[in-house]
Amino acid sequence: MNGGKRILLVDDFHLCRTLFAEGLRQSPGLEVFEEATSEEALKQTEQIRPDVIILNISMRHCGGMSLLRLIRRQFPAIGLLAFSYLHHDHLYADRAICAGASGYISVDEPGENLLKAVEAITEGKVYLSPALRKKLSAESGLRARKKESPLERLSHREYEVFCLTGHGHMPKRIADMLKVNVKTIGTYRERIREKLGLTDGGELLYHATCFVREQRLPLSEVLQAGEPS
Repeated sequence: MNGGKRILLVDDFHLCRTLFAEGLRQSPGLEVFEEATSEEALKQTEQIRPDVIILNISMRHCGGMSLLRLIRRQFPAIGLLAFSYLHHDHLYADRAICAGASGYISVDEPGENLLKAVEAITEGKVYLSPALRKKLSAESGLRARKKESPLERLSHREYEVFCLTGHGHMPKRIADMLKVNVKTIGTYRERIREKLGLTDGGELLYHATCFVREQRLPLSEVLQAGEPS
């Protein structure tokens, strides 16, 4: 990698962040900074103006996606490389690129790919691994990624069920709120899992909860999202 680059690593998993950062520091020409919270990440970004921010968008104690959008608005010239420790990289990569990330890297990729990603992003390119690029392209075309979020594939009613799940409501309660039977809610949940590439109810609950938290969606707004479909 040519020239000195300032890298800011934002991740609230302390051990993983430390190991991640130490690995980066082995590469000549990289000055690596670390932060664990949104507030400190924004302060550090203002102070050092990093070339690339490597951001865990599945942080436990703050909304990683919300932070990504905020950084993109406040610091549009800074490269943003997103990652997540969770599965379903295609879903997270899609959301990250739609939110303004310059690339997405899977934690399963070889270490040298991280340097390739940083290099690509500092050159103004978008980084996705060949496997992930193929996955996204096969689903709906990479050229449309910035226009379509996975959640846009949901019908209005599926979106309501997804968000109500994120608010912590069980299927019976959701059925009562939407005035349908529980079996119907089960059908909607199955469609949601299929469209978002989720394997079970536990993953659906987790992703829905994260989405509601990141978007700060009040219950009243969810119920006004649309008509049944």
